[in-house]
Amino acid sequence: MFKPWLNKSFALFCILGFLFIPLTFDGLDFQYQLTRFLFLQPVAWIQNHFFTGAIKNIDFSSDTIGLNILLCLLLATACIVITLLDLFTIKSYKVIPLFRFLAAYYIAFILLKYGVDKIVKRQFYLPEPNILYAGFGSLTRDTLFWSTLGTSRTYSLITGGMEALTAILILVKRTRIAGLFLSVLILANILFINFSFDISVKTFTAFLLLVSVYMVYPYLKSCYAFFIEHKQAQLSPLQLPASRLRKRVNILLSVLLVCYVLYPYIRAGNFNDDKAERPFLHGAYGVTRFIMGGDTLHSGDFPYKRFFIHRNNYIIFQQQDDTMTDYFFETDPIQKQLTLRDYDKNTVIVTYAYTEKTGALQLRFNNREKWIIESEALNWKALPALQGGTHYTVDEIK
Repeated sequence: MFKPWLNKSFALFCILGFLFIPLTFDGLDFQYQLTRFLFLQPVAWIQNHFFTGAIKNIDFSSDTIGLNILLCLLLATACIVITLLDLFTIKSYKVIPLFRFLAAYYIAFILLKYGVDKIVKRQFYLPEPNILYAGFGSLTRDTLFWSTLGTSRTYSLITGGMEALTAILILVKRTRIAGLFLSVLILANILFINFSFDISVKTFTAFLLLVSVYMVYPYLKSCYAFFIEHKQAQLSPLQLPASRLRKRVNILLSVLLVCYVLYPYIRAGNFNDDKAERPFLHGAYGVTRFIMGGDTLHSGDFPYKRFFIHRNNYIIFQQQDDTMTDYFFETDPIQKQLTLRDYDKNTVIVTYAYTEKTGALQLRFNNREKWIIESEALNWKALPALQGGTHYTVDEIK
């Protein structure tokens, strides 16, 4: 009795996870709002009473205490619901085929989304100039890993292609089992990477891996008999034979998932983020002259040796000891001004003068010291980390 109850409870827990673990993809804001509406207050109460050091702004993102509390609540809800259904002899066994139906499309959707993101370089994107000029030891392991993979278009195409192919195999019923076994390997590898490089999607990846393992579990004995014991074995389907309506529903759902994933890139016409247009002034700049309160400083006395304009509207100053200080900014192209804002919401107005032909950029700070920074654009794309090509022999390396 316990094993069937456990199977049904876990299946319902996964279904609730599909519904209430917020995804950050385009057009899915309603899912986050629904989760907040139903679970924000109980999660906040538990967090405030038992996890006083947790982030106060509960957004249910992966690896937050808030998400882990949410998962515990979903598991408890699933166990209670299945217990009540069994108590009143309601057909709770139907939750398992429902789970298997939803899980196949959920796993396929996630793999397809992240696979396409890799192919178009939206996930492992080209490192920003401030990362390229930072000292190796000053970067965290997750930034190092992410940035290193971002330098290789080939790796993104291969890994993204494997994830997308696995998703397609899952969507096609004849190849679904093979796709699910591949998904276990892919998700296990991602989970190992997340723990090894301290990348903050461990909880969500572990949830996906559990779902995939649960999906392939009924087929493990047959696979063991065939591959290890060399016996004849058959992978018996665990679902009812597909009717004409069921086939049409499967095709429709598959097409909708593919269209949803591809539409943003088709609409934007951007299939390689490395070549996407960057914002105005984006790049790296070396400081050539620094004036403070009317006095021109010697180069060794410059507070900053470089600064960077990030694509997400951050200006980042690199000090002489390579430490970085960043500010969010808004651009006023008419007044030719930047409004810089620090994390304490203090603001300063900076007037800029940019010469496109030479790449010279002057910044005039409206602060007490009346800074004037003159700089020249650096050819950050010429750095060795961004040079393509593959050396098939060491003789080719110069």
